[in-house]
Amino acid sequence: MKRFVFIAFCLLLFTQVSCSPKHAISYKIITKTEVKNISINDTVHIALNTLNDVKSHQFFWNNEKIVNNYVIPQYTGEQQVKVVIETENGTKEVVKNLRVFAPYKPKLYTYNLIDSYPHDINAYTQGLEFVGDVLYESTGQYGASSLRKVDFKTGEVIQKISLDNTYFGEGITHLDGNIIQLTWKKKIGFVYNASDFTLEKSFKYTQSPEGWGLCNDGELLYKTDGSQKLWTLDPNTFEELSSKDMVTHNTFLSKVNELEYVNGIIYGNTYQFNKDVVIMIDPKTGIVEGVVDFSGLKSKVKQHNRLDVFNGIAYHPKRKTFFVTGKYWDKLFEVEIIEKQ
Repeated sequence: MKRFVFIAFCLLLFTQVSCSPKHAISYKIITKTEVKNISINDTVHIALNTLNDVKSHQFFWNNEKIVNNYVIPQYTGEQQVKVVIETENGTKEVVKNLRVFAPYKPKLYTYNLIDSYPHDINAYTQGLEFVGDVLYESTGQYGASSLRKVDFKTGEVIQKISLDNTYFGEGITHLDGNIIQLTWKKKIGFVYNASDFTLEKSFKYTQSPEGWGLCNDGELLYKTDGSQKLWTLDPNTFEELSSKDMVTHNTFLSKVNELEYVNGIIYGNTYQFNKDVVIMIDPKTGIVEGVVDFSGLKSKVKQHNRLDVFNGIAYHPKRKTFFVTGKYWDKLFEVEIIEKQ
């Protein structure tokens, strides 16, 4: 009996091994380039790691059909390569993300210091915006976030409203008579009447996880969220319409904070970088066109134990100058941005 059971067990095992399916094939996209950081007009060689059991396959670049040797089009940032594979067992799709960098280095800029003015040393500055000669300022920190009107020449706070303690104030911009203010992690923004700070409405972020910097070009809003993405928003619904990655010739930039739009370029503070710099971004491409070195300003303010990073940039159209400051800085600086020689 034991011999019979043993033989039956062996026959069952043999049947399971013989009838088990073949080992599943793992398909991968292989990409090769002649440069370390691929950019516009570079050629990418694209292939499958194996053609076993493949009846046919087709490569796609952002859903556009391409050939194996593909020349990068005029787009930077994260791009997707996909292959659709026809096998005897059906259709498979495999994707791979590639990073495309800017085709040139950003230009280097510095500043001429024109003047300095008093600034509230207790303001954790998150956003600055001029409307005429009136400076609007957003401040952060839980329990201390606010929206203010400021006389920039004296530093006097003309008008102020405080946010609820659950909100951490972030960037602001002025559009069509309203001040639009972001908050950090609550995924909500507020729209105020610029003249009397009446709350007109609130809106939610549906795609971006956080609120950082905000600006506008008169038609569209631009927003950062701490990641490498620069978002474009509808100014009426505040829907996030699209995003671009902020890139240089060799890196993707994140933690871009307070924003200011001037003559087709977005100027953005960089939070907690080693240097006090502002980057100049082309909103159409996401490419960083320039970097402004603001080193030296922090040494001109009162040194104290709460002194924090350089942040806050506003353009004064009539004076054609920029105003910059920092978190818990006691001075606001008026500067001219110039190209380094």
